[in-house]
Amino acid sequence: MRSKEGRRVARYVVAVAIFMCGASMLTGCPYSDPCWEVEACEPDPVPPPGPCEGAPGTAPALDECGVFVSPSSGDDRSPGTKDAPVKTLQHAIGLAAHGRGHGEEATRRVYACGGEFEEEITLPSGVDLWGGRLCDGGDWSYDGSFDGPDHPTIIAPPGGIPLRILGAEGTALAGDSVTSVIAGVRVVAADASAPDGKSSIAVILSTGATAIVQDSVIVAGDGTDGEPGEDADTERATDGVVGNNGANACTVDAAVGALPVVTACDDGIESTGGYGGDGGLDVGGDGAPGQPALAEDPVRDGHAGLGADLARCSDGGDGAHGADGGRADGAFGTGFLSDDGWIGVRGKDGTKGGVGYGGGGGGGSKSRGDMFACPTSRPQSGAAGGSGGSGGCGGRGGYGGGYGGASIGIVALEGTDLTVANTDVFAGKGGHGGVGGTGQLGGAGQSGAHGGLGYGPNGMWRACNGGWGGNGGRGGDAGGGLGGASVGIAYVVPNFAIRPGTSIVPGTPGNGGLAGNSVPEDAVGKGERGPRGPLVAFPAASEPIH
Repeated sequence: MRSKEGRRVARYVVAVAIFMCGASMLTGCPYSDPCWEVEACEPDPVPPPGPCEGAPGTAPALDECGVFVSPSSGDDRSPGTKDAPVKTLQHAIGLAAHGRGHGEEATRRVYACGGEFEEEITLPSGVDLWGGRLCDGGDWSYDGSFDGPDHPTIIAPPGGIPLRILGAEGTALAGDSVTSVIAGVRVVAADASAPDGKSSIAVILSTGATAIVQDSVIVAGDGTDGEPGEDADTERATDGVVGNNGANACTVDAAVGALPVVTACDDGIESTGGYGGDGGLDVGGDGAPGQPALAEDPVRDGHAGLGADLARCSDGGDGAHGADGGRADGAFGTGFLSDDGWIGVRGKDGTKGGVGYGGGGGGGSKSRGDMFACPTSRPQSGAAGGSGGSGGCGGRGGYGGGYGGASIGIVALEGTDLTVANTDVFAGKGGHGGVGGTGQLGGAGQSGAHGGLGYGPNGMWRACNGGWGGNGGRGGDAGGGLGGASVGIAYVVPNFAIRPGTSIVPGTPGNGGLAGNSVPEDAVGKGERGPRGPLVAFPAASEPIH
């Protein structure tokens, strides 16, 4: 039997239980109606940890927890168990993401032996890659040492991006957790192995990916130098055309001024020498100005020659030379990030030289004067003026220098979530920007033609000559390309955490390329040096470069 004290305690517990049950209907309280039969409420039991839970260094390596892969003893026809591992990482990842078959669920984890895998790896969202396992004797243990027999799993393909982590939208595997844990690996990118053939990038987190990289080493190789911009044609642009001669006096009934000549350039622009002035009886006709018309040039304005009246005629004016294309700007900015890695900026192309202006047509002459006239037996027209020569075409500009290749350890695109812990990230050298191409020489302007001759030795005035066409302008030299980036972690938006034990070491960025036809000391048209830093923000591919 209970003592009085015991009965008081029991009544107190029941009273408390009745109050709690009536007031809140506490869950996890095993009771039956009526509530006052309850003497005590036990808390919900905490479920024991699952057999696969734990950190990479301490969680048990069981067949039910993952797929096992060994580069030395594995076979991709095997089921991927500890006793029968597969050989390649990508095959193991596929089994972990979709299951081994026979109704087995996806394990969502890969255990990889220490050793070298010459593969490009694509890791679906939510699949873990735990490397550095000691596989001798079927142990598959991991103690975090990179110097012992459980050396890291080395992912080092001869080309491409060694490790790409997909976002949740990029894979059918999402489930409860979309975080991928990568541990105990050494990811090594070869020089210039990215899809652009220039950059070296070790890891890319695609849009929306979530990853934890720990106890690992990430190494990017060197980028290559950007290609030089293509030079414009080495042969000069199209030359102008020599003008037409005017008709001699007393040879035709109507001495029409010489017809114009035209230079048709490949960009649709034309240069035209002016008409020669008509020959007349008492007054010669004026020539026509060269085309295109020039607003202001006191020396070479392509003006029309005046026809003879009381004074002799005048020659047409020479056409102006076309303007040279200026040196283009060198590349600047940071470049931008995409699924292919880093895309830099090319130097600006050189501008096309201006077309040479046509010479003016020479003035026409007359056949009657105080002391001269055509014989009555011949036509009576005076000499006609010669047409102006046309100008040469402008030279084409050179093409901008290419950007140098980048060296980037980790690229994190939009919407990614990255944690790096106890990991070394190394970037190599960025490539130098390419030199800009040189411009093409403009075409040569040609001479205007002679005006017609007067008749006989009696002092009849001759007609006047057309002016020279101007030379085409030289095409502009192009700017140099952007130097390649050297960055530890390149990201679009700052959504990452750097944990203790992490070291991020950038290398040397590439210098910007020189402009065409320049020397190292000439800063005009030179591209900028590439971006450098442990952590550098870049615009996404959809955003403007500059």
